[in-house]
Amino acid sequence: MHWIKFPIGLLLLLPLSSQLLHAAPFIPKDDQQILATLPTDSPAPRYLNAADFRTDTHTNTPAQTSQLLERAYLQGDPRALGQARAQLDQSTDQSIDTLMLRARALQSDHKFAQAKALLTQILEQEETHPDALLTLSSLLVVQGQFKDALSYCNKLDDPELRVYELACQAQIQSMTGQLEQAKQTLSGLAAIAPGLDASTARWIYLMQADAALRSQDTSLTNQIFSVMDDQTVPALMARADWLLSIGEYEKVRDMLQAHTDKDALLLRLITAQMELGDPQAQKNLALMKERIEVWQIRKENAHMREQATYALLANQVDSALKLAQDNWQQQRETADIVLYASAAIKAGSQKDIKLIRQFMTDTKFEYPALEQALRSGKISDCLNCQVATTQTSNTQAKSTQTVSMQTVSMQTVNTQGMNKEKLL
Repeated sequence: MHWIKFPIGLLLLLPLSSQLLHAAPFIPKDDQQILATLPTDSPAPRYLNAADFRTDTHTNTPAQTSQLLERAYLQGDPRALGQARAQLDQSTDQSIDTLMLRARALQSDHKFAQAKALLTQILEQEETHPDALLTLSSLLVVQGQFKDALSYCNKLDDPELRVYELACQAQIQSMTGQLEQAKQTLSGLAAIAPGLDASTARWIYLMQADAALRSQDTSLTNQIFSVMDDQTVPALMARADWLLSIGEYEKVRDMLQAHTDKDALLLRLITAQMELGDPQAQKNLALMKERIEVWQIRKENAHMREQATYALLANQVDSALKLAQDNWQQQRETADIVLYASAAIKAGSQKDIKLIRQFMTDTKFEYPALEQALRSGKISDCLNCQVATTQTSNTQAKSTQTVSMQTVSMQTVNTQGMNKEKLL
């Protein structure tokens, strides 16, 4: 039986497409060039020079490489990611454990076809390998290939893997018209999450957070955030997305102002600052522009979500739509659907709006606030505020109509009394 630790590169339904995870190797022009500012809690340098690394490669293990990848994902540590990739480049090991690590590295670079080929190779050697099944299923979910993704979930039929089978299935149910059923399944899994490993528990909580966001479930959201960590990048992204969706911009600013070194968090911070009229927004927007220019120098193409989001914030609507269209060809998770819809609506592209609505119809993807925005042709960062405002207006209209009907009834048919309508 394999020890399962869910691949960190796809833990999140609202995925982390950060600069650190997708950066290609880059050679500085001189020794004075600053490549990145490391997190304050980064560990001490493991290697002082190339010779130290070469003499240490024989002691590296898949477990160590996995830990480095996990730190890179959860904390945005570029040094950890670089060490992990260097270890894989130096390794000649062709064991399944190492092949899994290579697949995760390819996945982090958005080289999905190569990652899938490697995962298929692993399954040819061991057709029930749990990590490969889960990773391949999640990768297919990212691309919106839900039927194929479910087929891999269903192969996790070992009783000892029941938690992972259910979570894997719920991940797909939540995207294909079974959101409430998925929420019920995830609620049961969340009850036992404290007894699971941290990666699996976080995976469950993040799926719950996505479901709560789309269904406007405040109670569930409060429950999730009371148990989920509040410092890792994926958790901060989930919290920020919820707060932005209900217009709690000051809370987002307070929470993220110390995290400008993470691109995904910086973009959410800028969004909140712009809504608040904070002058720091323009400085941070300029900082994001500098990073995008570096990506362009490196000829990297794995940052389309971030670039499209930046373009929207900078009011570069046509560019945002093109980037969102390109991103759509690779990723179709909640964040990508919202991004594409936002760009299409702001660009007034009926063709793209129709395409997104057709996707939502075909897959039965549920997000009432987004559906309303697509119908009305208006969208804001505060999606759930938009729905709440509409619901309030509708309720007020019903109330006025009811009063009028009651007045007529009292004036003309006193003996029958008033009809009372239940106002929702």
